[in-house]
Amino acid sequence: MAAQKALSAVYRTGQRFGAAHVVDVLLGGNTEKIRSLGHDQLSVYGIGKELDRGQWRALLRQLVSLGALVSPADAKGGLCFGTPELVQPLLRGEQELALVLPPPAKEQRRRGAASSAGAAAVHDDDPLLVALKAWRREQAREQGVPPYVVFHDRTLLELTAARPSSQAELSGISGVGSAKLQRYGAALLEVLATANA
Repeated sequence: MAAQKALSAVYRTGQRFGAAHVVDVLLGGNTEKIRSLGHDQLSVYGIGKELDRGQWRALLRQLVSLGALVSPADAKGGLCFGTPELVQPLLRGEQELALVLPPPAKEQRRRGAASSAGAAAVHDDDPLLVALKAWRREQAREQGVPPYVVFHDRTLLELTAARPSSQAELSGISGVGSAKLQRYGAALLEVLATANA
């Protein structure tokens, strides 16, 4: 089970590294950092080749959104376990997770032309896109930042085309990383639900 492998990799590397390093270990990356830390000797090294980098990153984001993994402020981006009652059943394989993973990057590239055509098919006057832009403008005004800092137009177009209805589906949208999912996930789902009603 992929979630079990991801949690094992976080544990075996010491619960102090970010997603990029954990994914490198799972994919059997040959980096200086992995070799110098001896992580190429771990039992989890290279056990995750059934998924690609983007899929592992999406899976880790979903584990963060579920609370199985956390990244405390003092961890400087490092991932560590959430509460034992969430983590233990997953680690022992007693609980399956319904995770939503993006298609493999190779497949995405093949479908790239089709999906950009799909996003292009979203019209500027689409009520959901209008609502998302208004929500983003409000967020940006409150934070005193330009709107693109909240989300790029490309992300809003993808949200409009995909119309996700859960945190897991949201995490599959490009531009919605774990930090933005935690910060804006609930509010975004509210905007989406209102516009879809």
